[in-house]
Amino acid sequence: MSEASDRTIPATPHRREAARQQGAMPMAALLAWVAMVAAVLLLLPGWAMVTVPAAVGMLRQSLRAAILQPPGASSDLSDLVPTALLLPTVGLVLVSAAVGLLVRFMLDGSSWRLSRALPEFQRIDLLAGLKRMISISTGRMLLGNAVSLVILVVAAAFFARPLVSLSAGSHEVGNPAAFFSIAQQSLLQLAAVAAMVAICQWSLSRRRFEQRIRMTPQEFADESRSLEADPKVRLLREKQFRTQVPGLSQRISPPPPREGA
Repeated sequence: MSEASDRTIPATPHRREAARQQGAMPMAALLAWVAMVAAVLLLLPGWAMVTVPAAVGMLRQSLRAAILQPPGASSDLSDLVPTALLLPTVGLVLVSAAVGLLVRFMLDGSSWRLSRALPEFQRIDLLAGLKRMISISTGRMLLGNAVSLVILVVAAAFFARPLVSLSAGSHEVGNPAAFFSIAQQSLLQLAAVAAMVAICQWSLSRRRFEQRIRMTPQEFADESRSLEADPKVRLLREKQFRTQVPGLSQRISPPPPREGA
């Protein structure tokens, strides 16, 4: 019987965390970036409606101040960067970043642990890196990335046709609103295709990862014994057991000493 067929037990949280510390767990970083781009494209029309007039007003005020204001006069920071231009931009950045973090949290789980931020020097292994570079999994990853790139290029060429036809029409070139609307729609369609490609890549990588870190019965038994031997885990389980059973600490407390003892 092969070793892969012996791995019938799902990985424990301890084994999964160890695989994550070693960098073997696939992350949804690409899908988070696609979600951030999609959020920016959806919010871009509202942002432009607010910031474009503010930018035009700031430019006019800057030119007027450069011509009429005497040399050496101080300028207020709110005049240089108006609130109507600064706040929508900051809001757009914060919303897109929140969308990306939400996608990472939903797919990869919480990563707010100090141990994950500490460097792992045992991961710096030249031979292991070379073996990983020439492995079959790396070849599959390169092939998948090449197929994904071809799909994105074909989709970009297909969705760019309305922009090309709009630019070719001489009577519609001077209509920036129509050009912006078609460009936004084309980019959103391309982002949807990129999201589907990223979801497929992440799903396949996560499926292979889950199969690879499955445990044999012997590995599961060894890990259970090691956790039982850990004094921190034993004390934590005893504390949880005492809290679940009221009055246990009084019942198991030693009896008082007898008189004359």
